[in-house]
Amino acid sequence: MDEAELVFLGTGGGRFATITQKRRTGGIRFLSKNLNLHVDPGPGALIYSLEAGLNPQKIEAVLVSHRHPDHYANAEILVEAMTRGMLNKRGIIAAPLNILAGNAETGPAISTYHQRMIEKVITVKPGVNFRVGNTKIVTTETRHSDPEAVGFRFEIPEVGTIGYTADTEYFEGIEDEYRGVRVLILSVMRPLGHPWAGHMTPKEAAKIVDAVKPEMAVATHFGMKMIFSGPSYEVKLIKDTTGVPTVAAFDGMKLQIGEKITIGKTRKNQQGLKEFIKRN
Repeated sequence: MDEAELVFLGTGGGRFATITQKRRTGGIRFLSKNLNLHVDPGPGALIYSLEAGLNPQKIEAVLVSHRHPDHYANAEILVEAMTRGMLNKRGIIAAPLNILAGNAETGPAISTYHQRMIEKVITVKPGVNFRVGNTKIVTTETRHSDPEAVGFRFEIPEVGTIGYTADTEYFEGIEDEYRGVRVLILSVMRPLGHPWAGHMTPKEAAKIVDAVKPEMAVATHFGMKMIFSGPSYEVKLIKDTTGVPTVAAFDGMKLQIGEKITIGKTRKNQQGLKEFIKRN
């Protein structure tokens, strides 16, 4: 079996985690022999990519789950990287309509100028499917303060299916969106005893994990209350309740998915930007 690698360039979420960068907000890079895409490129996505030695010019697609800055703020600069400085029309953007066209309150979060340089722009809502290379991606339903928000299923031929809930609260039937995934990534923003509409605590996340029974569950997108409480301590409830191996993601975590699923860490490279400039 071939392998895929997920690099967690940020595991923070919410306004104050974003403002303080107590946990980074760079999103997740998906990598395999036939795949190179960036999901939810919040503030720092570009810099943290370079620091991890991940060339942003090799990205083939940028996916955005919803219109909150901790999920889209670096989308335009990654488009500029993906299009090789806006010189080559290439790549894919997949995002909800309010990201691409704006709404009554705001303009587009990715400008028309940037969208014109993309080979394929895909407007997503729950149930849309498309391909990046040989990977089929299906958008999933969420319940969040942004009504256009979606999650994703990544059906990667080499390694199986990975699910990502993005920001959502628990609702009846959400489990069905992720049946059959090997790895389930859940946004668990709040600690036990501190629920917030549109988000999950470990208690709600455990319901999904228990129904889906993935090989591994990964909690991420931690708000300040969760960070102060201790994500590893908090998500232990999920493992104890469900029996499914569950980890709290950390900034720079690498999840390597092959016959087995293993966890590593990127090497922090303070000279990454200088080396990238020198090479290019």
